[in-house]
Order: sequence, then C-alpha cells, then structure tokens
Amino acid sequence: MKRYMIMAAICLAAAAACNKQPIPEEVTPTAEPIATYFYDGEEYPVHTAVYAENATSIMVRISPMMPEEDQSTYAVIGIHTSLEGTEIDVDRAWNNDDYYFIYEDPVKYYSQYRKLQEGTISISREGDTFEVTADIVLPDGVTFQFEYEGPLKPVID
Repeated sequence: MKRYMIMAAICLAAAAACNKQPIPEEVTPTAEPIATYFYDGEEYPVHTAVYAENATSIMVRISPMMPEEDQSTYAVIGIHTSLEGTEIDVDRAWNNDDYYFIYEDPVKYYSQYRKLQEGTISISREGDTFEVTADIVLPDGVTFQFEYEGPLKPVID
C-alpha cells in the first residue's frame, strides 16, 4: 500500500509540473556590434574587443559575446612588437615568434602552435586607437577575415 501511495505522489507531482507555465528567459538587449569578422564564410558580430601587450608581443582579442558574458567564442591575433605597423605575410613569418593566432568556439579550437596556411596579419596603433587586419587561411583550410579601426581598451586582469 505504501508503494502505491508513493507512486501516486510521484504521478501527481509530474502532472502538476506539466501544467506549469514556462518561465520566460530574460531578454538581453541587442547592442550594436563594434565590428564584424568572417569565419568560414559566415559573418559574426564583434561585441567585445580588447588588447594586451608585454615586452615582446601585442595581441588583440575579439569575441561575438557581450563583455559580461562567458567568452566561449573568441579569436586572438598577436604579433611581435618589432613588427607593429607592418603587414606580416604568414608564409614568410615565423609562427609563434612573428605572429600567432588562436580561435575557439564551442565546436572548434585552433591552437597558436599550428601554422596558418596563408594570408596576412597587421596591427598598428596610435595610443589606444588600433588598426587590426587579418585575412588568413587556418590550418584546415577555413578562412578568417577581420578588419577594425578604432579604440580598444586594455585587458584588465
């Protein structure tokens, strides 16, 4: 008898759960993107863009995610500081010394340790105003293009 009472309670709870109205998800206001990039021929907005630098490199990280969101999709374009302001032909440059590129999304990951097939990368700046271009072919033949001119904020640790 006790078993039937427990089964009846479970069935009643399941039936009550089926009649609940779904809770609407919060609607995030759509902000205007600051730029766009192309990955494998598809255009994506850029909502987050920051830069970082150290003694030997300068790098720019872009993401279609809003700044307050988990940055699960992003690209990092980096160059050696001595090459700032020049167009780097990835066929003639040293991967991980002269340039590097990282791309990650929930499905794909391109490590900075894999040499790009072809293309060019350039980063120049005046103060916090940057001009960044990347027109490259990734190790598996996927294309990536990005152009941006404007202010960038430094990464805050």
